[in-house]
Amino acid sequence: MGKLFKILGGLVLVVLLLVVAAVIILPMVVDPNDYKDEIVSQVKAQTGRDLKIAGDLKLSVFPWLGVEIGGLELSNAKGFGDKPFAVVKSAAVRVKLMPLLSRQLEVDTVGLDGLALNLAKAKSGATNWDDLVKGGAPDEGDQPQAGEGEGLKGFVIGGVDISDARISWDDQQAGQQFKVEQFFLKSGAIRPGSPVALELGAQLQSKEPELSAQVKLDASVALDQSAGMLNITGLNLQLDATSPLLKKGTASASLAADVVLALDGQSLSVNNLKLNADALQLSGNLKGSNLAAKPAFSGKLTLAELNLREWLVGQGIALPEMADPQVLTRFSADMQLAAQDNATQIKPLAILLDDTRINGGASLKGSAIGFDLDVDSINLDRYLPPVKEEAEAPAKENGGATSQASGSGDEPLLPIEQLRSLNLNGTLKIGQMIIKKLTAKQIVVTVKARQGKINLEQKIGAFYQGSLNGLVNLNVAGKTPLLRIEKQAKDIQAGPMLKDLIAKDKFDGKGNFQAKLQTSGNSINAFKRGLNGDLNFRFENGSVKGVNLAQMLREGKAKLKGETVPESSAPAQTDFSELSGSAVIKQGVLNNQDLLAKSPFLRVTGAGTVNLVNETLDYLVKPVIVSTAAGQGGEGLDELKGIPVPVKLTGPYASPKYAIDWAQVVTGTQKAKLEEKKAEVKQQLDEKKEEAKQKLENKLKDKLKGFFN
Repeated sequence: MGKLFKILGGLVLVVLLLVVAAVIILPMVVDPNDYKDEIVSQVKAQTGRDLKIAGDLKLSVFPWLGVEIGGLELSNAKGFGDKPFAVVKSAAVRVKLMPLLSRQLEVDTVGLDGLALNLAKAKSGATNWDDLVKGGAPDEGDQPQAGEGEGLKGFVIGGVDISDARISWDDQQAGQQFKVEQFFLKSGAIRPGSPVALELGAQLQSKEPELSAQVKLDASVALDQSAGMLNITGLNLQLDATSPLLKKGTASASLAADVVLALDGQSLSVNNLKLNADALQLSGNLKGSNLAAKPAFSGKLTLAELNLREWLVGQGIALPEMADPQVLTRFSADMQLAAQDNATQIKPLAILLDDTRINGGASLKGSAIGFDLDVDSINLDRYLPPVKEEAEAPAKENGGATSQASGSGDEPLLPIEQLRSLNLNGTLKIGQMIIKKLTAKQIVVTVKARQGKINLEQKIGAFYQGSLNGLVNLNVAGKTPLLRIEKQAKDIQAGPMLKDLIAKDKFDGKGNFQAKLQTSGNSINAFKRGLNGDLNFRFENGSVKGVNLAQMLREGKAKLKGETVPESSAPAQTDFSELSGSAVIKQGVLNNQDLLAKSPFLRVTGAGTVNLVNETLDYLVKPVIVSTAAGQGGEGLDELKGIPVPVKLTGPYASPKYAIDWAQVVTGTQKAKLEEKKAEVKQQLDEKKEEAKQKLENKLKDKLKGFFN
């Protein structure tokens, strides 16, 4: 047994001596630089590229078996200039020798310093690496055969250290250029079953758009081979950018998450997601499945409340002037999303916008957008441009419309191309809405838009103690937009509505209104010129404010007779128990022939036209006094009772002129007096006839009485 140990000991000693001899002698007799030319020729044969090795190749054997190389340069593809495709300042990889004897692979830190990679695409679409990836799969005979040994029992990599790397991208086809500079990648030791610390950073440069950004990432990466998963925990990504496109010139964003990725690429899980960009804070969780075939994603995202106005301005987004500068100062959102292929669904969706809460859902499939939203209350006037007071412009000499401060009226009104591209199908419910100072409640709006045809239907359950329904059809598929509008109002209180709309007390009454209109064009003036349709209305128990028709008649009569104009304490209004009429509109001209107004003391009929294009009217109103009782407005008008009084209205309908045809009134009055005189004479004659008849009958009775006696 002792001899056996001596023999074994001698063998071990011999092996050690041989190893030591190899460590000492091998680097002395083997010079890797002798193989430079062969390496260069092989690269030329395989790629057609020129490889330059400016530095020395250094070989080490013990305790590390490794090689170091420096000064590598690979030429560019033909047609992409003389700039090298890739340059490496130095690279090194070493494997520990002794553990290999027990099938253990221990690799020292893999180092790569000064990599410069120049990537480019020509205007033809060809890239300068196409020739490196061509050739297809190797032949079956070239496939490496699996060994029959037991393989490695384990491996350890000391880490990866890539420093001072640069990558440039020049896309001449798209006209884009950007650079990645100061790129570095460092990792801790890589051992099976143990997490690996990872750190990465780079400087990004772009010319179109002009942008410079600093990127830094760190995380812990663990490989779970048994589960087939890659776990990335503590992922932190920081981005700091500068660009003239940014309002502040700079912007920062950070991303934190824990990521689990299946090694087969089929599933992905992002947990504890936190995205911060200035005041924007987005958090949530996401999951992805079937990523290789038909990717599907789902998750929940929460946007913390922020001042949206300040954030948008900070991102260089210009906001239009709004009536209330305090709007867009509160915004938050919660959403559950699911996406697969080109379809995305967001439901439930909850949004807070200032004092408004929006709930519901939305979907996106290709370019098609669907939604079903419920809004509690919103004042849209706060978000619209402020109303500017404009001085009244004088009427034109020809009596036409006044000039419009905002333009000629021929400016394009509709964004045709955007409307043609709309693909919408949704429902919007609003509990209460204020727009143009009008208040509406219980609103349901349905929108459908596709291929340039837009249909909008609205139902307002509570609108100034009544209801309002409407339908708008807009067709922009053809050369000229076509517009059709239908409106139906029922039991509307006109007084409060007009007070809110124009802040003036002009009209009052409860009424109904119907209109069916159609027009074409893409400007205010074109809409007016092409307007056709019909309408009708009926109001009850109301008044026309600003005009006291009875007082106007009294004043006109007094002036005609040269008398003093009578004073009146009555309000400047004309009451009516009923006001109705209908109209037909052709090419922007409204024609009404059946206006009828009734009040306790008069009846009013009217007929004429209103030119909506020129904003003028030519209208004749005929009031008739039916009662002269005090308290009903007819006192002092006894002479006019039953006589039509023609009132001609002409000029701009915003400020019309009126004239009373007193000649016709006088003629009517004289005719009435003559008729009254005839009636009086006839009554007197009838009375005398009746008196003579009565006397004759009495005499006859007396004679007959004597005869019978």
